[in-house]
Amino acid sequence: MNGVQVFEGYGDGCPFPFFEEPPKMYKIYNDGGHYIATRYCRSYVRPVPHSAARDEIDLLFDKLYQNAMQGDLRGEALRAFFKSGLEAQFPDHPDLDGYIEDRLGRVRHNLYVRKRRFRRKGYLNKWNYFVTFTYDDEKQSEETFRKRLRVCLSHLHTRRGWRYMGVFERAPETGRLHFHGVFFIPEGEMIGKIEEKTDYSTAQSKMQTRHENDFFMKRFGRNDFEELNEMELRQGQTLKYILKYIDKTGERIVYSRGIPTVIYREVEDEDIITEMQRYGTKYILWDNVITWERDVMHYKKRQMSFFDLKDRALPAA
Repeated sequence: MNGVQVFEGYGDGCPFPFFEEPPKMYKIYNDGGHYIATRYCRSYVRPVPHSAARDEIDLLFDKLYQNAMQGDLRGEALRAFFKSGLEAQFPDHPDLDGYIEDRLGRVRHNLYVRKRRFRRKGYLNKWNYFVTFTYDDEKQSEETFRKRLRVCLSHLHTRRGWRYMGVFERAPETGRLHFHGVFFIPEGEMIGKIEEKTDYSTAQSKMQTRHENDFFMKRFGRNDFEELNEMELRQGQTLKYILKYIDKTGERIVYSRGIPTVIYREVEDEDIITEMQRYGTKYILWDNVITWERDVMHYKKRQMSFFDLKDRALPAA
């Protein structure tokens, strides 16, 4: 038995943690009303390679889709619009109807996944401001407005701990570009001075009050930092307001780094209220099982291993 090393205590007191019963690890998210947990079973799935190259017909479809969303086309009118636009450029395509249905199916699936991810991030994390930035053509072009605002917010995330997620959109009445987002700004990390201002809204035909930050006013134009409370977030109206623009425009969501969608940790039996069957077994947790400061605020998903499973929970990194 040359080359074989026998460890003392093999069996009882075995030094290898994978012979011990692992703790019950769960993947946890918030659905807007409760914390929902599913059992975590580590498995390796080989990634499916796919090409980033796109055909000309795919690029044309994407352009037509953006135009269709701006025109609020639905149902058969939407399909007829696609067929008319594609036939003009690809009259010899063997199956345009099948291609359109396939692409629409992919678009609907991708939109569902993006919206689910946005909601789960929105409900799991903490936010204290709903912020609107409005494009000012005297200060920027639309291209520089998008680019410089994203760079500015990225710097505030790195240097002052700001967190945010939102979307660019155009006002339906004027077509002017805006950015709407929910923000978490740590105490003492606000920049600029916020002043309450009242002016007339042509869109709503009434006077309105907003809270303007002079730092962003000088660089980007009109803005509004509206304070949020937990009840407003739990009711979901703020998140739904942003999601409707994703539906209408297909714009990509802008996220700061470090906003978890789910967290992984151990859950005890007494932490569970009940279980339910919805695409598998899920568990509803008591509200006090997860806290923002302890479990979410500094959470980073670590590479799970047998040695990680020795701990009672994945510690915040």
